[in-house]
Amino acid sequence: MSHALTDAERERLATLADLMVPGGQGMPSAGDIDLANGPAEEVLHIDPTRLAGVQRFLALEGMVETLADVEALAQKDADGFADLGVVVANAYFMDAAVRQAIGYPGQEARDASIGLTDEDRALLQPVIDRGAIHR
Repeated sequence: MSHALTDAERERLATLADLMVPGGQGMPSAGDIDLANGPAEEVLHIDPTRLAGVQRFLALEGMVETLADVEALAQKDADGFADLGVVVANAYFMDAAVRQAIGYPGQEARDASIGLTDEDRALLQPVIDRGAIHR
């Protein structure tokens, strides 16, 4: 995988993500899932439009030891912080351990006809009778 972030940027991201997603009550922390490495890189690969904002935010100078420090940096670059938030949230919820902790197995193919009532089927019948339409 091509790395979108430098080692220094990933280290800074790890620090920020640990403060933003501390875990608890059965949920893993950002550090527990190594969010700053594989998961964040995967999100940035899927949505590279976030990279510049994340890199800009990670480059902001300032000590980051508390969530208040993160909030202070967010005041300096709200757009960069928004990009960081999207990357952190998506990377977190893409992780299998997180999905298991919230009881979400991920997307699955399911039979949409299960549970349909006779009324539902009657509403759908004209569409079914029409057949496939390709444009």
